[in-house]
Amino acid sequence: MNNASNSEQITSAGHKLSGGRHLEVHYLALKDEYDATLRATGIQPGWSVLDAGAGNGVFLPLMAELLGSQGRIEALDLAPENIEAIESLIADQQFPCPISTRTGDMTALPQETGTFDAVWSANATQYLSDKQLARAIEEFRRVVRPGGLVAVKEVDISVWQYQPQDPKLMWRLIDALSDDTQISGAMRGTRLPAWFRAAGLERVSAITTLAERHQPLKPVEHEYIRNNLEFLSRLARTCDLSETDHDQWKAIGEEPDRLISDPDFCYREMWVLSLGIVPKR
Repeated sequence: MNNASNSEQITSAGHKLSGGRHLEVHYLALKDEYDATLRATGIQPGWSVLDAGAGNGVFLPLMAELLGSQGRIEALDLAPENIEAIESLIADQQFPCPISTRTGDMTALPQETGTFDAVWSANATQYLSDKQLARAIEEFRRVVRPGGLVAVKEVDISVWQYQPQDPKLMWRLIDALSDDTQISGAMRGTRLPAWFRAAGLERVSAITTLAERHQPLKPVEHEYIRNNLEFLSRLARTCDLSETDHDQWKAIGEEPDRLISDPDFCYREMWVLSLGIVPKR
């Protein structure tokens, strides 16, 4: 098994599974579905967009393509090393539109009111408590112009499965981790529209995506799923579980390929794209 820093990919912000390598592998493993989700936001050419919680910038190439030469992007992340990775990406590639960067907190955005046509945030709100999430959505609304778009993509790990592993093994682990902010935050994907309405956003809607991967897996899909299983095995060590469950998670962490190589293996995850419009004054 990888060591903690590799399997958990912890950034300087203290967020697990948010390191650059994990984000890159995650995106590439699910690229078709992720690209379809970004396109489904309705982002238009020429818009200015804030990528809030941009990580290492995996969505920036497609976003810049959608915006075209008249658009612009500002990428914000709490971890300085992720911003450095984005700046390296900008230096190495030629993007269709200008991209600027800033280190900052989604719950206290440094941008002026009404600065952007849209906010896009993917896989970042899971790190927030309920109170912080409400504040972040208020901030998203504040920095978007009247009539502009707020788009948040977030997972719902209640559907996380690694068949033919018994899904109840995962459910018991999630239940044992229910007090963990990230785990509880990763259970809110289907409920984010309620936060949007509470923040006063209009025309609230949601698009759900179920992503599945079966054998034979591509190498990047195998790496991503293997990293997940090692991460979950490490989490299980910290939980109050039955001896049988501890033994199963220990075995999975030590030999994840045994499960992944099963001819009936199926990886499944789900996310929700929540959309809302800032009211016109």
